[in-house]
Amino acid sequence: MVGLAIHTTSPELGLAISNFKDDTRQQSWAFGYDLSTHLHPTLMEFLRPYQWTDLSFLAVARGPGGFTGTRIGVVTARTLAQQLNLPLFGISSLAAMVRWAIDQDPSLLSDPSGVIAVDMKAQRDMRFVAIYRPTATGLTALQPDQVMPPATWETTLASWPTPVTRITAEADQGKTALQVLTLAHQALQQGICPHWSEVLPYYGQHPVDS
Repeated sequence: MVGLAIHTTSPELGLAISNFKDDTRQQSWAFGYDLSTHLHPTLMEFLRPYQWTDLSFLAVARGPGGFTGTRIGVVTARTLAQQLNLPLFGISSLAAMVRWAIDQDPSLLSDPSGVIAVDMKAQRDMRFVAIYRPTATGLTALQPDQVMPPATWETTLASWPTPVTRITAEADQGKTALQVLTLAHQALQQGICPHWSEVLPYYGQHPVDS
C-alpha cells in the first residue's frame, strides 16, 4: 500500500508519501504565488521511484486556508483520483495541525477526557477554529471547522466542560502533509473509502465577502 498526500492551503506546498512499512518521505517548498507553476513538476519528481499506478489512495488538505491554494490542491487531487480510480480523503488542515502537535508531544494523548482546540487566523479579524478529541484511531471532531470572532472563541473555550489544550496553527502548513496522510490512512484502516467526488474544498470565508 502506498499513499500520497498534497497540502496547498498555505503559501507552502507540502507533500508526503509512504508505503507504511519502510519508506516514508515528507517535504515542503515555499512557492508562494508560484504554487500553480511548480505543483505538477514537483509532484512528478517527488513521486519517484514510485509510479502513479503504485498508489493505493490519495489525501489532500481541504482547508481552511488560502482560497487559491486550497482550490488548486483539491482540484489536482480530485483529478488524479478520478484518472487513477483511487479513493481520495479530504482532511481538515486544522485536524492535520492537531495531529502534528500530538506527534511533537505524545503526552497530549495521555488524558482520555482531554480535548485539543485549534485556531488559525482568518480574514477580517476572524479565526478558523475547531475542537478535536484524539483517539487511538484518529481524531473525533467535537466542534467542526468553522469561522468565529475571537471573543466568541474565547467564550466557547471558557465554557467547555472538559480540560482543553490550546494550539494555534502556524503559517507554514506544508509541514503537516505527513499528518494529512496519517489521518487518511487511519480512516482507510477503519474501512472508509471515499469517492473523489465527495471531497470539496472548505474555504470558511469567501475572499470577496465584506
